[in-house]
Amino acid sequence: MTTTGNPSVHVIILHWRTYETTRACLLSLGKATYPNLYTIVVDNNSGDGSAERLQSEFPHATYLFNEANLGFSRGCNAGLREAYGRGADYLLLLNSDMQVEPGFLEPAVFEAERRADVGSVTGKIMATETPNIFWHAGGHVDSLRAQGIARGKGEVDSGQYDRIEETGWSSGAMSLVRRSTLDRVGFLPEEYFFGQEEWDFSTAILRAGLKILYVPAFKGYHHFGSSYRPNHPVLNTYGGYLNKMIYAEKYMPAWKWKLWRQAFRLHLKFKWPKLAREGCQTEDDYRVSLRAGYMAFEDHARIKRVGLAELQDAARRLRTTPTWGDSWQPK
Repeated sequence: MTTTGNPSVHVIILHWRTYETTRACLLSLGKATYPNLYTIVVDNNSGDGSAERLQSEFPHATYLFNEANLGFSRGCNAGLREAYGRGADYLLLLNSDMQVEPGFLEPAVFEAERRADVGSVTGKIMATETPNIFWHAGGHVDSLRAQGIARGKGEVDSGQYDRIEETGWSSGAMSLVRRSTLDRVGFLPEEYFFGQEEWDFSTAILRAGLKILYVPAFKGYHHFGSSYRPNHPVLNTYGGYLNKMIYAEKYMPAWKWKLWRQAFRLHLKFKWPKLAREGCQTEDDYRVSLRAGYMAFEDHARIKRVGLAELQDAARRLRTTPTWGDSWQPK
């Protein structure tokens, strides 16, 4: 679908009950200067009329309506498959709580077109509330800890990350993916409901022999956590720890995974009781947070793919399961 020398780019925006931020995202995209740009909004079964309202205000975009809340990867994949089927040259994952500058896309496409080995491009992602503060400037996944490390997070932008370079982690908040990358590694991994899918996808890209490129002029602003509550015990703690274990088992050699799992068990037993208090307002909050970490470890043995049903079941059990204490001995 390349026209007049500009490869086609299809933007995929996953929407779930975030009318104001999605609207701001679409308004910013409306000012983009890239000439061959298409927008696909995927509604993840919001059920509150917000997607229909956006559709009436921004009729130029394509709207897809998922029949259920499929989470991030599965939700986005509906849009990615639609764009792929339309012959998109590039696919841009853009969070609904992102806003972009008018000329943000041209540098990313230009640099990707210069190198056939580039699988995806990430850029300067700044905090919306403090636009001179980094949220993400590339990064890497620490293979020993099975942990994504965002470069620059919380730092003031003083030009320290103004160089185009290879990196190890492309944030799902704003990631330009070449069409051929999907041919090599597939669509977003669907083991995860929310979180860690970007680590997995970045790891798959690198293991396929492709590069992830950081382009600083590819710039956007991220309003973090608009579609969920930070420190949420089900989505962040239970889901996050479960996803972390899924990722670790998937990419570590068997011997390393066994050692890592044992080390993670010790982390939960000795460090987690203190860490679980972060963000808790009451003792009840703390007990639920504590349970969530322990339950994720126990449940990993039987759950290798996290969906809404698993999270809903965890929410129910967190309200009824006694708190594990010092005697906790996970299998």
